[in-house]
Amino acid sequence: MKSKSIPIKKYIVKYGILFGIASIIFSLTSYLMGNYTEQGLVHLVIRLFITITSIIIGQLSYRKNNDNYISLGEAIKIGVGIIVLGGLMAIIWEILLLKVIDPEIITELADNQIKKIAENAKDFTLENMDRKIELTNKITSPHIMLIGALAENIFIGFLFSLIGGLIIQKKRDPFK
Repeated sequence: MKSKSIPIKKYIVKYGILFGIASIIFSLTSYLMGNYTEQGLVHLVIRLFITITSIIIGQLSYRKNNDNYISLGEAIKIGVGIIVLGGLMAIIWEILLLKVIDPEIITELADNQIKKIAENAKDFTLENMDRKIELTNKITSPHIMLIGALAENIFIGFLFSLIGGLIIQKKRDPFK
């Protein structure tokens, strides 16, 4: 007789909300410390740590409560679900921050990008600089940034869910 798996929705919601809260707290901390517009390698590593930890803990919790079994498909669904839910929460926070709390952040981000372009553009003509600045202004628009963040979250969530699922998967014996 084949046992059925438990529903995954509870794990997606629980760990998705925890991922969203952790992401918001990290973003808020960066904002309050004044380095929101100049995020570097340390910020990337912390964000990846939050993401990977949320996915793996959600997958392991599901496996523990599912008689120590989890399929690769279940692991991917859980991981991507966690990242989408938490990512949407973080995006709502970012919209609040960029549109209501401090709309000047967009200008700061664009200015930082333009400074980087100017520093690295010794061989650029004035026309090339203008095109690059125009592209930077498009990329730093709130809508493009938020859509890009959601797409990035989904891709990274899928990738780490796949890796985590491949490592922790344990299939049921079909003959029991």
